[in-house]
Amino acid sequence: MEVESRLRELGVPESVYIVGGERNETYCLVEEPDGWHVFYSERGNRNSERVFVSEPTASDELVRLVTNDGAIQQLIQTDTTAGRQRPGA
Repeated sequence: MEVESRLRELGVPESVYIVGGERNETYCLVEEPDGWHVFYSERGNRNSERVFVSEPTASDELVRLVTNDGAIQQLIQTDTTAGRQRPGA
């Protein structure tokens, strides 16, 4: 999916999100019969779940959530300051 490429280009670790499934302690993007669900999975709960009609809109929301998460921002900054350059940078 394009959203995974976008997140990789931004330097977001794959361990903090999943597309097409659910994993504990991650941001998730899942297609279901009623639309595209975006949420944070924690202890089996779907926190801050939102449902979108289109995949591109849901993908934009996933990117927004992940890149605005302070803990993830620190991971990205630590990765780039440790000498590892983000792909495409």
